[in-house]
Amino acid sequence: MYYTYFLNKPKLKPASVLPHDNKEFFYFILIPCLNEGKVIKNTLQKLVNLKGQKQIIVIDDDSIDDTLIQVKAVSGPISILQRYLPNARTGKGDSLNNAIPLIKHLIKEKHLQPQNCIVGVIDADGVLSNNSIYQLNRLFANHRTDAVQLRIKMKQPLTVLQTFQDIEFFTINRLTQLIRQRLHAVALCGNGQFFRFSSVHQKLGLKPWGNALLEDYELTLKFELRGLNIRYLDEAYVTQEALVKFKDLILQRARWSQGGFNCWHYLQKIIHSREMLISQKFDTYFFLVQPLINILADFSILYLTIKFIFKFEFHPEFFIITSIFLSLIGMIFGTCFTIIYRHELRLVTQTKIDSMESNLQNQTMSVRKSILTVGILSYIYLVLFFSLLISGYHEIIGQRVWNKTSRL
Repeated sequence: MYYTYFLNKPKLKPASVLPHDNKEFFYFILIPCLNEGKVIKNTLQKLVNLKGQKQIIVIDDDSIDDTLIQVKAVSGPISILQRYLPNARTGKGDSLNNAIPLIKHLIKEKHLQPQNCIVGVIDADGVLSNNSIYQLNRLFANHRTDAVQLRIKMKQPLTVLQTFQDIEFFTINRLTQLIRQRLHAVALCGNGQFFRFSSVHQKLGLKPWGNALLEDYELTLKFELRGLNIRYLDEAYVTQEALVKFKDLILQRARWSQGGFNCWHYLQKIIHSREMLISQKFDTYFFLVQPLINILADFSILYLTIKFIFKFEFHPEFFIITSIFLSLIGMIFGTCFTIIYRHELRLVTQTKIDSMESNLQNQTMSVRKSILTVGILSYIYLVLFFSLLISGYHEIIGQRVWNKTSRL
């Protein structure tokens, strides 16, 4: 990751020098909603003001709050696709698939070229950076590009837990995706994914998304199995709200981990696929088996720690010194990632491509906040161990419930 970072320092252009004419492609931006009244209005207002040709499609999954009222309060190129129980709340993938026939109809009605139509997905709390459409146009200008995944950033990270998530997505996930790009194995995320309509409609039909709890990675596998090319874009990004409670983080990661288990049924297709590259298969095998590796690693750490304590219980001075030394070594990686994170925030600040300056407030973190962030970044696996256990248990008993995080 460090090697990749120094090899791929972002080359961000200032927002002031970007062209204002972004009419090369037409964008259909899907926003799945379930009780998103607290955030959807701001998201729509930012999208409407973004330069470029677009149609925003809000997919309401039978919300019981004021989501629809907030949506109708925003004027612009916005369509509302309503779903009702019992056909609603059947998964994010199913919700998104409902918009594809509408997109096909709008393309015909507006006399658009399908190869110049881009379908994007952002969360109800997502906001695109000011240069997003320009950078997406640049990548989709290459006809071999079938899909693009945007970089992800947390919105206004105030607490240490929120800052950890920002570093995880904005820095660590970025470096992981850049490595995957070298393997031609970029993974789509639930927020900030864009694909060329003609490519996906031709290869995957009217229902590209599956219904795994990790529908974005399932879509990634479908793309790779059909030979579609996914690129990663780190010069533009989409923001989303960070979680504020450890309990919510544990449940979210449990769903993600179980979503990986849901994708195991693709293994036979992956093994025998002639479309997927060897590097893509290697990345997929590692991703699918990673939760099991992590569970074994955590049990090993637990066992070795207990054994260490009992072995040196009569030598407290050695135990204390060794524990401090090992703890400091364990924080080396967290320290490096935090330094990289703060450096990249300063780069973004200089370019002024973020629509909200408060998203970049961590560039001047206090010493206390920096130390706490390094600590949680280095030892978060202790917390996420519970996520792995929950996901494994849910998969064994056949429970596949989408635990949606409520808005504050």
